[in-house]
Amino acid sequence: MQKQPMSIAKRESELADYLDKQPYMTELDGITLEIAKNVFPSNFGLTSCFFGDFILQQDAGTSALDMACGSGYFAFLLKKIGCTEVLGVDFNIDAVNCATKNSLRNPLLHPIEFIHSDLFDSVPVTTFDVIVFNFNYYPSNGDFGLNEDGGAVILKRFFSQVDDYIHENTRIYMAYSQFVGEEHDPKHICPAFGFSVEIMAQIENATGEHYVYKIMKAQ
Repeated sequence: MQKQPMSIAKRESELADYLDKQPYMTELDGITLEIAKNVFPSNFGLTSCFFGDFILQQDAGTSALDMACGSGYFAFLLKKIGCTEVLGVDFNIDAVNCATKNSLRNPLLHPIEFIHSDLFDSVPVTTFDVIVFNFNYYPSNGDFGLNEDGGAVILKRFFSQVDDYIHENTRIYMAYSQFVGEEHDPKHICPAFGFSVEIMAQIENATGEHYVYKIMKAQ
């Protein structure tokens, strides 16, 4: 039977199944993770795994930021590729607590600091060599600490704040799934804030096309 095309309603229905079984343990790329209650599931769907595989192939930087860190998965990947200083940030306090506990489960990937912050509000002003932002693609319903401040709204807020935290060679990586609509696509939003975008990886399956972007300050 042919799979039904992905939609936001279908995706939220699938996410609800993950919420029902939380908390649970999983392992991704040799990283032991508890996915605590109300924390976005790092092993959900194609995009996180596709994005994670991509990050594992990238060059390290001295300092790295995992914005919207969730369980800490991408922060641990940044440490795994050799980033020396890694900071994880999330608006959802349940995610920050979860990631902090997961750090204890993965002592070979110490140290990583996780802080509670609405985007950059509580992030000390410094510059990062690498930023990963696995953002909420669309306005959501409140599960997993997500809310109506998603998609284009959160991207515009991010790009309006990030200048104080980057230098001319900072690499910002974002994933995006086509099914959520072009209005939430970073490649249509970041140029207005002075950034260039390059498609670094893409994949297609029954749910549509999925991309990883490298975004940098336009020269």
